[in-house]
Amino acid sequence: MIKPDKLRRALTETLHYFKQNPDALILQFDNGKIKVTGNKSPSFEYHYDLLVSVKDFPFHPDVLFVPIIDFIRIEQAELLYNNDNWGKVEFDIVDNNHKTYDIYISIPLTERVIAKTENGEYRIQHGNEPQLDEYQPLTNFQILCGNCIVVFCCCCCCCLRQGLTLWPKLECSGMILAH
Repeated sequence: MIKPDKLRRALTETLHYFKQNPDALILQFDNGKIKVTGNKSPSFEYHYDLLVSVKDFPFHPDVLFVPIIDFIRIEQAELLYNNDNWGKVEFDIVDNNHKTYDIYISIPLTERVIAKTENGEYRIQHGNEPQLDEYQPLTNFQILCGNCIVVFCCCCCCCLRQGLTLWPKLECSGMILAH
């Protein structure tokens, strides 16, 4: 599993506190499962909860959560962008007399392990996470079907059928193309 090391590296590079106090950052695994598809390849996925424990953190918890959210955005983006996954990153915070915090965070993670046989030996690598492109607001799109094109733009829609404009009746089904 490589994501915990990536998180540790990101937190250590971002927060000098962890450079000076590496033992203050504890990463553990919980609820680990392996998902295998049953095909001929020995490839699989790890599914686990990464437990992040930080003892006596001398800054506000926001200082810790910002780089963790950046890590999640790159390594497990569906936790941020899929409404069904909101709330799956869980935490507990203990305020130690308003001087330090003990912070406990649970992050559900998956990792793809790709195993291939080459010359009678296994070649194993971790798959990269799909990266979402920068958000581009949808300005217009078309629905293409048999005899009509439905054009949607910011403020109107129309249906064109063999050069005739049918407004606003839409009885088409088919492929949607976004622009």
